[in-house]
Amino acid sequence: MFLKDILFPKFCLGCGYLGIYICPKCLKKLKPVEKDVCPYCNRPSFFGLTHPGCQKTSRLDGLVSIFYYDDFLKKVIKSIKYRLATDVWNDFCRIIKPESLHKISRFRSLSTEFFLQPIPLHPSRLKERGFNQARLIACFFQNYTGYPLADFLKRIRATAAQAQLKTGKNRYHNIIGAFKVTTPVQGKKIILIDDVATTGATIKEAARALKQAGAKAVYALVVARG
Repeated sequence: MFLKDILFPKFCLGCGYLGIYICPKCLKKLKPVEKDVCPYCNRPSFFGLTHPGCQKTSRLDGLVSIFYYDDFLKKVIKSIKYRLATDVWNDFCRIIKPESLHKISRFRSLSTEFFLQPIPLHPSRLKERGFNQARLIACFFQNYTGYPLADFLKRIRATAAQAQLKTGKNRYHNIIGAFKVTTPVQGKKIILIDDVATTGATIKEAARALKQAGAKAVYALVVARG
């Protein structure tokens, strides 16, 4: 580990401070989401629950986000996803304040029978990266919820990266039909896990597949909201 630190030294992604990817000073730049919104109309909603007027059979039941997707957090997440730097996520987990995650415990008031389902990568993308960042995040959230990890979904289309698409319409068409339910989910309650939700197209499409396969409830939990 010592040799690794010499050959590949860590620098704070925010200010360049040597020795850590996220220094205490830059950690303060993270802005917790204090008021969640309905994932469909974006109006304020307790715990990000989908408003009754926005709800349809195959839609998400709610979306909870921890931080706002600002410039600093964007650097952190892009480093995890595209630079293959899982050490960045490990540093993030070590220094994140527990009070920033208090809202996760509210899922217990909804049900004790949830499964955590990471948004899956297509096999070709998984082979390229070597890991699924959503699964890393799900394992971290599992420490706070105690819910079991699930593998109900498979990504069956190699879609373009959503971040590269400019409009919500393009993101919707890019992701439609990308997921297939491979394990029975009839009557199950599921929390989808991902790193970022901007338009939420990916999470909504995954929820649609799960709901159409018989899932009783599908919520989402993400690190950041764009």
